[in-house]
Amino acid sequence: MLKNIAKKILRKNRPTDRTKEYWQNAATKSVEDVMESICDKYDKETFESKKEGLIFSQKMQLTPDIKILDLACGMGRTCKWVAPYVKEYVGVDFIPEMIQKAKDYNSQFTNAKFFVNDGQTLNIFEDENFDIVYSELAFQHMLKDIQESYIKEVNRILKKNGVFYVQLPRIEYYKDSSYARTKAEVDKMFEGFDVLYTNEVPAYYYIKATKL
Repeated sequence: MLKNIAKKILRKNRPTDRTKEYWQNAATKSVEDVMESICDKYDKETFESKKEGLIFSQKMQLTPDIKILDLACGMGRTCKWVAPYVKEYVGVDFIPEMIQKAKDYNSQFTNAKFFVNDGQTLNIFEDENFDIVYSELAFQHMLKDIQESYIKEVNRILKKNGVFYVQLPRIEYYKDSSYARTKAEVDKMFEGFDVLYTNEVPAYYYIKATKL
């Protein structure tokens, strides 16, 4: 009993995994093992059915005329809740093996595309190309310079008045300033956006940022 409790505490407080090798290794596993590598206590059933996160909590406006980008999509878990309602869903991740898994997992959606990027920019996309960008529980796996690079790139590829939805790690919870931020730091990073803090939970700021 005590051993199990200690294991849970250790996993909760472990440094977030950011190395390319870690994610490459995770991408070689089954759906169940990929989710266990990323999120504790996930299995195939919850992976395919549990509807939490930005799409539902933020009531994202998905309409048949929009183009939407899933930044750091992993194996495209959220694609099935987005692709049927938009003109085009695009997922991007820096791990080729993860993108291949995303393509296989979402092969039924003809309007879904997946691309490998360089892990810090979105230079594979043209300016003002997307109506919505979202990043589901990914920024806690990025060091601050990577976060800042992606925010600038999101601003570039969003259309005017386009919206970016993201969770950002709070310093009060993670206690690691290499990737977790104060509210003042978040405000500074989002210059060029109109920022709405929609839901502050202990671990994350939930951000809805509209491009000015």
